[in-house]
Amino acid sequence: MNALNQLLPLAVGIAVSPLPIVAVVAILLSARGRTAAPAYTGAFALVTLGFVAIGAASGGSASAAAGRTTVMLVLASLLTAGFAVLSVLSWHARPRAGAVPKTPGWLAAVDTITPVRAAGLGLLMAVTNAKNIPLELKGGALIGSAHTQPLIAAAVCVALAVVGSIGLIVPTVLAGTGSARMTRALGHVKVGLITHNAAIMTVLFAILAINEGAHVVQQVAA
Repeated sequence: MNALNQLLPLAVGIAVSPLPIVAVVAILLSARGRTAAPAYTGAFALVTLGFVAIGAASGGSASAAAGRTTVMLVLASLLTAGFAVLSVLSWHARPRAGAVPKTPGWLAAVDTITPVRAAGLGLLMAVTNAKNIPLELKGGALIGSAHTQPLIAAAVCVALAVVGSIGLIVPTVLAGTGSARMTRALGHVKVGLITHNAAIMTVLFAILAINEGAHVVQQVAA
């Protein structure tokens, strides 16, 4: 179960995803937000669970401890390098001083989105998320390599997917109250996430790179 201690930073890394959160906030502010947002969030969470389950299946299929260690070392090394590169790219792509951050074009279509299209958007957001997929696969691999009982492993997979989707689940649930105060707060969150998206992603990628790098050092020194 020691490998499962590494799941928390992975779950946080999955959960901190500005664009998927901006999307659910925009959906909640749309005309059919109270029905479309659950569809979007549910689709996103199910895809997240799917990738975690794939990782768990691959991690559980490895029989040799040495083989599992090598695979995890290679994966951690690749993630360290990948997240470091993404951090640099995100920083260079940030809006310069005084420039207005570019709003994604697809946000304009969200105002009239239906529950079915919202589910499709959630699916698209999840399967094209270059940050989340490696984290989900690694989290699943850690769960599978722990060789716990199937029901416990399944529960941990679901828990990882839920925590990873918490940034979408919480506003979806809270917005169900229909409070005007909540609507105003969501509007502020949307603007803030769009404005600071590059900075948030730069810091997040840097933290993930450091975290994975620490795992590499730990495994090499062991």
